Amino acid sequence: MVKQKIVKFIFIFFISLSLFSCSNGNKDIEIVFQKGLSPRGMANKLRDADLISSSNIFVAIVKLFGWSKELKAGRYEFNESDSIFKILSKIRKGESLNIKITIPEGFDIKKIADLLQEKGIGTSNNFVELAKKQNMEGFLLPETYFVDPTSTEKDIMKTMNDEFNKFWSPEFDERTKQLKMTQKDIIILASIVEKEAVSANERNIIAGIFYNRLYKKMRLESCSTVLYAMGINKERLTFEDLKFDSKYNTYQHSGLPPGPICNPGKETIKATLFPAITDYLYFVSKGDGTHLFATNLNEHVIQKQVTKKIIKKAKNGKKKSLS
Repeated sequence: MVKQKIVKFIFIFFISLSLFSCSNGNKDIEIVFQKGLSPRGMANKLRDADLISSSNIFVAIVKLFGWSKELKAGRYEFNESDSIFKILSKIRKGESLNIKITIPEGFDIKKIADLLQEKGIGTSNNFVELAKKQNMEGFLLPETYFVDPTSTEKDIMKTMNDEFNKFWSPEFDERTKQLKMTQKDIIILASIVEKEAVSANERNIIAGIFYNRLYKKMRLESCSTVLYAMGINKERLTFEDLKFDSKYNTYQHSGLPPGPICNPGKETIKATLFPAITDYLYFVSKGDGTHLFATNLNEHVIQKQVTKKIIKKAKNGKKKSLS
């Protein structure tokens, strides 16, 4: 009896609601439906935005047609002229407005977390805590993602890790064995290369240098690992900084650090898997994103003196141009 009344009620309004909207305007309105929001909750949001005239009618239609489990969360754009059935069609099809987020190569989990929070995806602290718990540093592929605004920290982390797993091919596994490394070793080394190699043309050269150092049992002595250990960012490290007590400090400890220091991009991972074969053991920054390379310590010391003059001259030139 009750069901028959509902059917009769819906039938009366069916034609009018499918042809007429709540408003005579033509304004676009965005509404976010969080995951787990009930049809009633959606209806209330739509009513409050003056997109529908009655939340009860919305819920009744959903129940009558059995659409309760078909309504999808997301950020939607509706027009004031949309009928209730057009609105329901969008929600059922999941025609939501996803957020475009580009994760730069070399971002660590903290920077990724902060960026996601800025875009309205979860909270930075929750993302960092979850990522650290699952040892995701290095395995979240930097890429452009179109994210459902209702995604949780776990959702986006899984998406990024899934992209990494898709990228990592069987060929890479075979190459890893040839290098007598593990996947984790490759990603750790790639994360260091990502931070040290500013120029794309130097990635495989710098990767080769780190391999040469590992094979000769030399310390990697990467400033980037010290910065990661200290949790800071500065242009130059002091001698005191190089003594910072951490297993990530490759000036103090031999071999690879215990984990990646950032999330390397595709090209850097490839460069680490297929490094340049050279006799270089040292490199020093010229201050413009490129480096000088040396095969022995004496040559390296001379190059450091040269680059200091180059950098000093460049800084003086900038000061004069600003005065």
